[in-house]
Amino acid sequence: MARASARRHAQAVFQIAVENDRLEEWRSELRALAAAFADPGLMALVENPKVKLDDKIGLINRCLPGASQLALNLAYLLVVRERLGIVEELVTEYEKLADAHLGVEHAEITTAVPLDEEDKEKVTQSLSSIMGTEIVLSTKVDPGVVGGFVARIGDKVIDGSLRHRLEELKQSLAKAGT
Repeated sequence: MARASARRHAQAVFQIAVENDRLEEWRSELRALAAAFADPGLMALVENPKVKLDDKIGLINRCLPGASQLALNLAYLLVVRERLGIVEELVTEYEKLADAHLGVEHAEITTAVPLDEEDKEKVTQSLSSIMGTEIVLSTKVDPGVVGGFVARIGDKVIDGSLRHRLEELKQSLAKAGT
């Protein structure tokens, strides 16, 4: 339910951002909103039913100086509907929509050891040329990969791990032995 709600809110914000040609401004405002609501003190106050709505609105205004009225309205709506728990997911969903609109793909690469910046850049360039689009890379370390990497780009998986190659070798040897 929360994920669907976050997706619906993100789609609404995305439509507003596209119509007003403000994709990046909304990205910044949503990140600021998420950062503000990550403060446990603020969350405790705006989620407290004993605190008046006017006081909550004043707190939000002070915590989000320079935010557009539309972004503030979104914050008020989330408070009134008691949906502050979806803010992080809303930001994630919005960024996916905005990036897809801009032709940017997100890739997660898993390796056995951490990659240095030079290796990250090489992997990013390789994946960009394979996919034919700009890639934003995030990395994860899993010693179970043994060597090589596993890349996830959207619903695609590129498994160049040593573990995967060993499994394939094992299967081919088992077939050859029968």
